[in-house]
Parts: sequence; structure tokens; C-alpha cells
Amino acid sequence: MGMSLTIVLAVRVPEHDSISVPPLDLRRRRRLATRRSGRILAAAAACALIAAACTGGDDSSDATADSDAPTIVATTNIWADVVENVTCNGLVHVEPLMPPGADPHTFEPSLRDRADMANASLVVANGLGLEESLEDTLDAVAADGTPVFFIGDHLDPITIGEAGSGDGHDEDEHDESDHDENGHDDDDDHDDGHDENGHDEDDHDESDHDENGHDEDDHDDGHDENGHSDEGGHDHAGGADPHIWFDPVRISGTLDELAHEIAETTGLSESEIEACASKYREALDDAHHETQDIVADLEPSHRVLVTNHDALGYFADRYGFRVVGSVIPAATTAAEASIAHLEALAEIIEHEGVAAIFSETTHSTETAEQLAAEIGDVQVVSLDTGSLGPAGSPSDAYIGLLTSNAAAIVAALQSDS
Repeated sequence: MGMSLTIVLAVRVPEHDSISVPPLDLRRRRRLATRRSGRILAAAAACALIAAACTGGDDSSDATADSDAPTIVATTNIWADVVENVTCNGLVHVEPLMPPGADPHTFEPSLRDRADMANASLVVANGLGLEESLEDTLDAVAADGTPVFFIGDHLDPITIGEAGSGDGHDEDEHDESDHDENGHDDDDDHDDGHDENGHDEDDHDESDHDENGHDEDDHDDGHDENGHSDEGGHDHAGGADPHIWFDPVRISGTLDELAHEIAETTGLSESEIEACASKYREALDDAHHETQDIVADLEPSHRVLVTNHDALGYFADRYGFRVVGSVIPAATTAAEASIAHLEALAEIIEHEGVAAIFSETTHSTETAEQLAAEIGDVQVVSLDTGSLGPAGSPSDAYIGLLTSNAAAIVAALQSDS
């Protein structure tokens, strides 16, 4: 075995008083001083030019206008992109709390993050337990008076493990007449005491809501004062699946309420925000139909998913895929997989003839890679799931994330067709 050695050389430098420095010639000193003065004057002139350019009339007024715009903080850059589109990309400052590539399940806020949320006009969060390490901070910010809009509170979530029948939604379900304003089927889940937003019929009495729009009566069904599970959202097995952004139809259905909240908390024109939201809804509908077209190229028998964790349930539910297993058997990446689970998953993959395991850019692929190598003839395909892709990539915006992920999934599963 070879050995790498690092050799550090020590160089002894004589003491300063032992170095003899000859005096400079007087004429040479004058020349050096002249050159130095010239350089200083040139630098001063350049600084003056830069300062003049930076304080030009137009630029100054633009900066003032920008600084006066309300600020909205969104927990993830996915929701930041949605908010930017609902506000026509400029009516407000939108700041994503989490940096690109952050895992929303495990991201922990700093004191600066806490201050940014407290100073915002509005905080937009996913909810449903996605931001596990942010929940206490979000609750504290809301209690201190900053409005927090949980998108998951404004749609019908699926239950973890519910998706996977492979049936998807019929084309007829996408007719406007077959959906309510939140993108749900008129006959879907509305005979079980829920209203059009998927909330209990009794929950909509104004007196039953706190200042953050959450039900006061939620305390006797295992929820805290902000409408979150008392369990802390860390293991939502059998609970609501938080990965709601993988269904653009559901997200499209929340835009009216989001637009109203933005107008109310920022003081901006509600009609202007609603016009922006309407335009973005059309773009989401186009993305949904584009995804349908992408998926249509894949035989139904090959629409079988194995994921890194339970993140693609909404995609599977909307577009007719079966989820037969995940490397981490939970709706959070904070969980871990056991050896027994991975062995059972390997058997499922071999039995189903699954061609790919879909990992995530926000989480390590090591376990998935080891599992694929153990099985053989299975590729690991990384998707942008909890965070947008790098700037300039196909997934650097929410709509691009939807369609590029769909294309990557279909391409991987077609390779075994």
C-alpha cells in the first residue's frame, strides 16, 4: 500500500535588525513619490465617476421604490416562486427562507431567519408537517403578530400511503365543470362533512377561527393553536402527505385564497393581485396538461415508482402511477431505513421489474446507490423535489420542476419498456 506524505519545510528568516537596507537615493525617492501621487489621483477620479453613476436620478428612484415594497418570506424557494408569480414578479419583495438545495424536512432556522420572518408582511409556508424543524418558529412568529399562510390548509391533502392505485384521475375530471374552485372533483370527498375547501363544515364560523385563520376547535382533535398536530409532525404515518406541490391542480386551486391573503397583508390592490393569480393559474393548468402529455408516452404497466422517501404520492395520484416502495419508508427524510426494510424493498423491486429508484437532490443518494448496486440493472435517477434546481436549469422554477421531473421519470421507466 502506498503512503502519502506531506513535507513541511521550515525557513528561518533572519531578525530584522540583522538585515542591512541601503538608503534610497534622493532622486529615486522623488520619482517614487510622483508615481504614487499619480496613482492616488487616478483612483480618486475613478471613485468619483463610480459614485456619480451610482447616484443617478433614475437608479436612485428605482432603489427607493424597491425598498418601499412589502416583503413576503416563503419557507422554500418553490413557494417563493409561486408567490413571485402571484404578485407578477415585482409587486413585492419575495425572500425564500431556505437556501437552494436545502431539505425542508431538516432545515433549522437561524436567529436571522427568525428576525426576517418577524419583519415580513406575510410568511408563506407549506404546512402539514413539511417544515419539521421550523414549526416552533412559525408558531412563535404567528403568535407575535406576523400572518402565516399555510398552503396545505387550503386544499384537500391525500393520506400518506393513499396514492399508488395507478388509476390517476380521468381526463373528464379536468373539465372545469367537474372541479370546484380548489381543483377537486365535485363528488370527491364532499359527502363526509367537508366543505369545498376540504375543511369541516362546522369550521367556517368566524367565531371558530383565530387570527391566523386556524380553527379554534382544533384543540380537541390533537392539534395545537396553530392547527398543527400535537405530535410535532415528525412521523406523519397515516396522516396528511405534505408534498402537495407535486399536484399543480391542487395548487392552482389555492391561488385565490393566497392572492386574497397577500392583498390583505400588504395593502396592495386585490384586483391587481387577482389578475396576476389568474394568469399564473393558466400557466399551472398548461403545466398540468403538458405533464399529462409526457406521461401518456409511458405504458400504464410501467408506471411504477420506487422513491427515496414518500415524496411522490401526489404525482402518482394525479398521473396514474403506483408507488410500490421507498428507500426511507416515511414522509420525511429525517427517518432512517433498516436493513430488514431494504432487503424487503429489494425483493419488491425485483418482483415488479422496476427500472429505476428515484432519489433527490436535497438528500444523499448513498443508500439508494447501494441498493441499486445490490440488485443490479437498476438505475438511480435524481430528481429536484424539495428545492428548485440551479439557475438556468429546466427545474429552476416551479413549473419547470414539475415538467422536467415528469420527463426524467418517464425517460427512466421507458428504458425498461
